[in-house]
Amino acid sequence: MSTGAHGRSTHRAARHAHRPKSGRPRWMWAVPTLVVAVFVGFGCVRVMFPSVSPSSVDVLIPRPAATATMAAGRPTSVAAVFGSFAPAPVGTATAPPARPTHPSGRTGVIVTPSPPPLPVPPAPAGGNPFTVATLYVDPNSDAMAAVARLRGSAPANAATLNRIANTSHADWFGGDTANPGAVQTRVAGRVSEIRAAGALPVLVAYAIPNRDCGGYSEGGAGDADAYRAWIAAFAAGIGRGPAVVILEPDAISQTDCLSTADRQTRYSLLGNAVDALARTGVTVYLDAGNATWRSVAETATRLRAAGVDRARGFALNVSNFDETADERGYGAAVAAALGGTSHFVIDTSRNGLGPASGNIWCNPPGRALGVRPTDNTGDPLVDAYLWIKVPGESDGTCNGGPAAGKWWLDYALGLAGRATG
Repeated sequence: MSTGAHGRSTHRAARHAHRPKSGRPRWMWAVPTLVVAVFVGFGCVRVMFPSVSPSSVDVLIPRPAATATMAAGRPTSVAAVFGSFAPAPVGTATAPPARPTHPSGRTGVIVTPSPPPLPVPPAPAGGNPFTVATLYVDPNSDAMAAVARLRGSAPANAATLNRIANTSHADWFGGDTANPGAVQTRVAGRVSEIRAAGALPVLVAYAIPNRDCGGYSEGGAGDADAYRAWIAAFAAGIGRGPAVVILEPDAISQTDCLSTADRQTRYSLLGNAVDALARTGVTVYLDAGNATWRSVAETATRLRAAGVDRARGFALNVSNFDETADERGYGAAVAAALGGTSHFVIDTSRNGLGPASGNIWCNPPGRALGVRPTDNTGDPLVDAYLWIKVPGESDGTCNGGPAAGKWWLDYALGLAGRATG
């Protein structure tokens, strides 16, 4: 972040010439006296213009009564009287107290040029949010920490692992289901960090009740009301501004484990989540499983029930290994079944060598990283290839892996070592 430079300030004393008395009535002198009193009472604002020569230009202008801060020791009676007639601010944010950047004999607020913020381009209205976006590479990720540890002892492994460490991935949120304020705080902190870097937040909401049907990633909110509170807090944490949310991986593909009533509740909760996120301007992709799980017609029916018509579209292959070409064909068929207006994204984080023999999905051996995240998909329906699953995080306690979501160095090295891109 750059900081604006300021030249030395110059102090110019005001000089008043003594004029001979005139024949004007005495009350006429009250006008300039009153003006001076108002000027002194209201205070001044110093405006610093960026220097165009060795010294800066220092301009004093009267401070507006509505926002003035009284200088210590100055008369306030005139300001108090005239300030009551000043218009009150309407809906404006309070500016933070200014910090003096150099000594000055004058008091007041110093208005200095602020460094330009890093650009965060807005997503096109109703369009592909990735076309103008920069994706965030986390400098504090598990992969980045592992690279730092290995650099001295195993430099070849560190170089291999850089393929993961230096690539963007989504951020998953699924905890704090009994404490919505906590998830709001965590999401807000992460989103602020990403936006401060000039990047687009890509988040995964993963807290639906009866998550993963009691499998390795079981959990989620305790009931429907808890989930509504959680998703509202999640949306509030994102706030206003461009962001992408992959909504509830596996949620529509795994409805078969639910009763009829609970299935309808799940669709209602997903639709509510779509609306809550869309109200803040978030681009939403409902998870739709993958090409080998449900038929096109069944997936389209479930997506409709979950409110896909109010979302940007759907996500495919999340945490899975299907080949990109297969997912593209399947996604195009689902989009057509939905009327041709839905777009989709594909998770390519671990599909570089396609699925394992027998279509094993839980930490299958011999897999590789896929195409790096990009919006250059060559298909107008495919908004982006993304790394939604974090490569190197376990699918669960299967095939020698740790608990779901835990970092697994050996598996990460295998994915990165077999990558061809």
